[in-house]
Amino acid sequence: MRNRARHSGFTLIELMIVVAIIGILAAIAIPGFWRFQMRSKVTEGKTNLHAIRVAELAHFASGATFLPAVPSPVADAALGPRKQPWVDNGGFDALGFEPEGDPYFNYKVVALPAGCPAPGNPCTSFTAEAGSDLDGDAVLNYWGYVHPDPSGTAPDAVSCQSTGVFDAQSGAPDGLKRVGPCDAGMGVAVF
Repeated sequence: MRNRARHSGFTLIELMIVVAIIGILAAIAIPGFWRFQMRSKVTEGKTNLHAIRVAELAHFASGATFLPAVPSPVADAALGPRKQPWVDNGGFDALGFEPEGDPYFNYKVVALPAGCPAPGNPCTSFTAEAGSDLDGDAVLNYWGYVHPDPSGTAPDAVSCQSTGVFDAQSGAPDGLKRVGPCDAGMGVAVF
């Protein structure tokens, strides 16, 4: 008779079962963790758009015009899944906006009518946008904020639609004066 006490340990089949269980758990957990990371990065864009909105409204209250700002820190074509060092390419310093730390998103403000701000031609509407390629698939996603002019006309020379950002409840781009994805194919839904 064999003495089992002398040969204690795991058999190969027991080790294979443990490895299979760990593999199944990893297959379930890793995609959820990746989506969680993507959603947390999206928060940066929404938070900074709110800050740009507040800065624009404060500037309008004191100067009766909104300010445009060119895409910063990089051109949209240079966006990728990594943070970019912040560089104001024009307009954000005058607005008083700078993100905290290096951003994943590219920010811009389009102010209308054309040629504003100029004497006798104030900017009466604006759209702020945040673009990113967080998942590295070369398809850019945009979040936006659309602020119409006093008559209710929204700018339409931008990525976000002139009728506002996408509203998931109505299924239509009807969100003026709020931050949201620029259309149904953008934003959290893609993650």
